[in-house]
Amino acid sequence: MMLIERREFLQTTIGAVSTLAMPNFCQSSAKAMNDTRPNWLTKYEQTLAASNDMELFGIPKSWSCVSQGLHPFSPDRTLILPAHDHADDYQTKLARQIVDRWDLDCPLPNKATILRIVQAASVLTRVYGVREKTEDWVQRLLAWLFLFYKSVAQDHHWLAPCSWQGFREEVKTSNGIVDWWLILIPQGVEVPSIDGTRLHTLITPIYTEVGKPRLPVEFWDFTARAIGRQPQVSGEPQSIDTTWLSVSRMDRKSACLSVNQRIARNLTQTV
Repeated sequence: MMLIERREFLQTTIGAVSTLAMPNFCQSSAKAMNDTRPNWLTKYEQTLAASNDMELFGIPKSWSCVSQGLHPFSPDRTLILPAHDHADDYQTKLARQIVDRWDLDCPLPNKATILRIVQAASVLTRVYGVREKTEDWVQRLLAWLFLFYKSVAQDHHWLAPCSWQGFREEVKTSNGIVDWWLILIPQGVEVPSIDGTRLHTLITPIYTEVGKPRLPVEFWDFTARAIGRQPQVSGEPQSIDTTWLSVSRMDRKSACLSVNQRIARNLTQTV
């Protein structure tokens, strides 16, 4: 009964906390649902419905996204970054400007890495209607990755502890107080990592407002446990999980289902 009540509560409150249109992918996929859904989806749906921290994943506009295994990661919020030679003139120019103006107290990242971050920021700022902030978002994420949290990257993967946005910066999200994005980089890029692996997947939040009503560390801690991030110690032999490398080379839907199934397995063990 509690699971049903929780589900009904989420469904009736979604309209009040969401401000963007319902993801088209969930709308179209809902029509194709049948009896062949994997067994893990039922347990996953029950676990999310019963969780008191559902808002840390974002409250979807339609529960069908959860039922299909497309939450918190959905094809609508998944980027596959192309090779650097597919960048447009604006992206190439902005990457060059960032290289020329680099003033962070850390080594300059290679141009390919900067260009990938520019490509991602160009899409995200367009989606959220803040294209004028593209350079700010690029500079901020590069600082997080290369200056403040460089020991967090591992296993071809980086879960960003903070957002692209500045503190108290607001945007209109579609899943309550946070939208989670999965960014795939099939070719990989060089970043500081604890195990020396290239970065192939980046998970990053976009908040309705950074730091309010929940702190970024709460989102990071919950999501790190959900995706099964294994802490490692610098200087010790590293065992590398190649799952994220494989995920980076999937199509958007397959990548989301793979990561969400991983979350389902971890949450059902801890929630």
